[in-house]
Amino acid sequence: MIVVLAGAAAAALVAFVGGLLLPADRRRGAALVVAFAVLISTTSGSAPDIVRHAAVAAVAGVSVAALVSPRSWSVGRPRATLATTAFFAFSIVCVLALAPSTIVLMAELAAIGVAVSWLVSTSSPRDLRVFVRGLVVLGLAQVVVGVVELTVTHRPIPFGYKVLATGRSFVSDNKILPGGLVRVEGTLGHPIPYAVFLAVCLVLVLVARRTFPVWFPPFAVLVLSAGILLSGSRSVVAAVLLAVTYVLMTSEARSRAAKIVLTVLGAVAGAAALASEIVDAVGTLVASGSYENRMGAVRSVPGLLARPALEALAGSGFGSEAELYARGLLPQEGFTVVDNQLVTTLATFGIAGIVSLVAALVVGFVHASRTGRAVLVVMIVTLFSFDYFVWFSTSAILWAFCALQDRPGDDRAALDPSGAHPSGSHRGRDDRSRDDRVLGDASDRPGVVGGTLTAAR
Repeated sequence: MIVVLAGAAAAALVAFVGGLLLPADRRRGAALVVAFAVLISTTSGSAPDIVRHAAVAAVAGVSVAALVSPRSWSVGRPRATLATTAFFAFSIVCVLALAPSTIVLMAELAAIGVAVSWLVSTSSPRDLRVFVRGLVVLGLAQVVVGVVELTVTHRPIPFGYKVLATGRSFVSDNKILPGGLVRVEGTLGHPIPYAVFLAVCLVLVLVARRTFPVWFPPFAVLVLSAGILLSGSRSVVAAVLLAVTYVLMTSEARSRAAKIVLTVLGAVAGAAALASEIVDAVGTLVASGSYENRMGAVRSVPGLLARPALEALAGSGFGSEAELYARGLLPQEGFTVVDNQLVTTLATFGIAGIVSLVAALVVGFVHASRTGRAVLVVMIVTLFSFDYFVWFSTSAILWAFCALQDRPGDDRAALDPSGAHPSGSHRGRDDRSRDDRVLGDASDRPGVVGGTLTAAR
């Protein structure tokens, strides 16, 4: 513990000194990039405990150093951050009451979730551009790591495969690509978190394309799509398709119809050309243990609600899944992992837990910018196919983009770079969105000096 605390203090000191070399309106963005670089590379389930604890402490130290940095820009009320903090406060109370042995893990998850949420909610426009660009670069680097894993090392970098107490590891065959390939997981410890991270980066490239050079989005989309396919995650592919649909439906009004028509025509043509392959893929999915396990999780909901009143309300305790399997309250197909975060939350934190979680997500989604909502589509869809809250990198993405909100008091805040409102309305050519002002080149636009909005809020 002393080593971990010393590491956190050292990280905070380095971040503080390094931050002095950066403009104030880029320090939080740089801290977010560093935080996610550490989280995706050192906090997987296959990492040694001491490495994971040290990484969490380092991220906390960097975050605190960035948060205490003075800022000259105004921010709105951090509604999503307050909701996130309330959710974790409830979770910690439940852990202390029902499963105190797991308090360290919950405290670490809470520290990371609240820290990244506060960083995003207090960031300047330039901070957020640094964050988005840095996250996409990390995603491209993960694709490279995945290719090396597949072709050279034949094991995940740097810690290898996670081996469960049953002796089973996460290694599995890729059901999307032919050739009997093994699913790739990069440094994230599992193919699904790996695919989710790449999917988030892909969506960021699409929705904030003006943040990047003209040539970059097509290149990045191609590379990130390849990485997602290498992960073999069908649920994440579905999440990406839904997120892309959201991006299309909220794009510029003048060209939205043409984009939708072209996309539909392309989808129909692709479906016609690959009809037999699609039918085979659906048949394979329905017959797979993966599908049955997820459906079994949904079928377990009535039994979880029928538990004794107090247990149904507050759950059986964080980390109590093994006990619930033994009691027959979770799927009995022999796979002791609940691939559904909502069901896991209901099981371990009860009705109160699921209500507090859904409330936090609703607050985040309602107040999120177009970029935030597009990412949240991926994250919310994945809730139904993976219990990712105990994965530091993946849960941190959720809480960070819940906090990427429109600025209150700006009637143009919810517009996208071309002037389209999330609801689909168009408010004129001269309207600028928060996504454009935040994620574009603010220094070239009127009303913005040094990346900071000059209009009083």
